[in-house]
Amino acid sequence: MSRLVHLVADYGPGDLAYAGMIQRLALAVPNAVVHVTRVAPTDTVAAGFCIARLALTEGPADRIIAHDVGSSGAAGDRLCAARARDGVWVVGPNVGWSWSFVIDDLPRLCRLDVSAGDSSLALAVTHVARRHPHAISDPVPRTSVPPVPKDVVAYVDAAGNVTTSIGEPPGPAGSRVDVRIGRVSARAIVCDRYAVPDGALALAAGAGWPRRRGGRRCFVELVLGGGSAAERFAGPEPGAAVRLSRRRQREP
Repeated sequence: MSRLVHLVADYGPGDLAYAGMIQRLALAVPNAVVHVTRVAPTDTVAAGFCIARLALTEGPADRIIAHDVGSSGAAGDRLCAARARDGVWVVGPNVGWSWSFVIDDLPRLCRLDVSAGDSSLALAVTHVARRHPHAISDPVPRTSVPPVPKDVVAYVDAAGNVTTSIGEPPGPAGSRVDVRIGRVSARAIVCDRYAVPDGALALAAGAGWPRRRGGRRCFVELVLGGGSAAERFAGPEPGAAVRLSRRRQREP
């Protein structure tokens, strides 16, 4: 029976690094079906958002989310792992914001008995997949993982929808909002992302994921009906500051 392994990495098909990682993961989990989500080089903001979406939304309970973005850590650093409530494993280095979006919905984050290195991620995946008895070591202090960066672009999907790290829209449905990302400003309306008129720029709450203690964690998205919000804002990169300013209603 196959086992789903998601790899979030800043390399992908066509790269030798990707081919080598696929080979090593095939050895680590012989029945693995590996899917890769590629982010820009060293982009741990987008990686962190992708990791949380893949780990905390619906899917096979035995899947593994492995991440390898940016530096694998200094010599001697150990990779980390955590198991979500439904049994999903997340494995990778504690680098940048890679754990920031997911950590609050994990019971705990621990170091593994695997030091950072070229082939270390596949070895770490082997240890958690086979439930190596000495794989899990000391817990990682919550303070060693930075909080989600405030008011920035978190992820841009292939359709050009821009997910931010902002938790909720600045007003109720129908509110008009000025949005600024970098040097580009545009006017948006707060609405349901599934009811955006063609040509309209909308601010809407994303689907998010269920919280460990109940409720859902969602982030505001910018969606352009029939077009690309990313193009409207000149292709913003994850980490770019987002400024929202609710427009005052004119007096009648």
